[in-house]
Amino acid sequence: MNLKQLETFYHFCRFRNMSRTAEHLFVTQSAISQQLRSFEAEAGVKLFFREANEYYLTETGEVLYLLSRGIFSRLGQMESLLEEARKVASERLRIGTTKDYARTLMPDLVARFQEKYPHVQVHLSEGNSAELLAKLRTRKEDVVVVARSEYDSALRAIPFARAVFTLVARPDHPLAVKSPVSISALTGESMIIREQGSGLRNAILEKLRQFGVKPSMLVESESLSFILAYVERRKGVSFILTREVEKELAEGVLKEIILTEGSIGFESDVVIRREEPLSIPMQYFLTIATDGRANELLHEGVERSDDLR
Repeated sequence: MNLKQLETFYHFCRFRNMSRTAEHLFVTQSAISQQLRSFEAEAGVKLFFREANEYYLTETGEVLYLLSRGIFSRLGQMESLLEEARKVASERLRIGTTKDYARTLMPDLVARFQEKYPHVQVHLSEGNSAELLAKLRTRKEDVVVVARSEYDSALRAIPFARAVFTLVARPDHPLAVKSPVSISALTGESMIIREQGSGLRNAILEKLRQFGVKPSMLVESESLSFILAYVERRKGVSFILTREVEKELAEGVLKEIILTEGSIGFESDVVIRREEPLSIPMQYFLTIATDGRANELLHEGVERSDDLR
């Protein structure tokens, strides 16, 4: 059964008038007439007849009209459901980000976003990179900011920022006293790092592996406060993002251990689902989060090796 012809039949039965049906469907009367003739021919039975310029339904036509009314009533409900979902989506932006960015970069970005879209409710959640990507795939987040990794084909990533780690310890720690030191000096040292699934953890461990460094003990925590307290008690050393430890370094509570091989850093990306349409507010957020680098990608769908991973 041709759904378009059924739709024409349904509305014709509602109005019993060729002109009003054509006006409602934004087509000509001749198009309505043709659709009705084709529909009746395919049905193989008489569905309506005309007497004294009035249209009447046959018994079969009446039953078919009642059935089609149920179909298009359901269709209207579906359209209302989708419209409501689009309205909610356009009024809410769910952003997942790492704990570090939630404390440092995101407040300014969200404030700038809400200056332009004050009616859009922003929901910001924190987590490690693995957790955030899992939420993005299951549509619990609209966009996430994570440490760069290998992404599957369902995701699109745009470069966001580069962060640098500072190796810190108490000022009286032997390595802090000797600083600068080679990264190999970390072999056998007690070290505290971020939890499993953290992109920061992966970046640090990968760098240590490159130099064959094996700390004597690894303590894991997702709490920056605990990591700082652990190091302050001379329980070990830790790589902490530079902007997270500026206060402690300035006050002399902790001291930087300079590595002769240079600092360790990592790249982060803004990641979205590749094939899904983006609302105007979401496009604006991506643009300000990536300094405009998202514009061409989002509006034209162009993929460049230097902008898109």
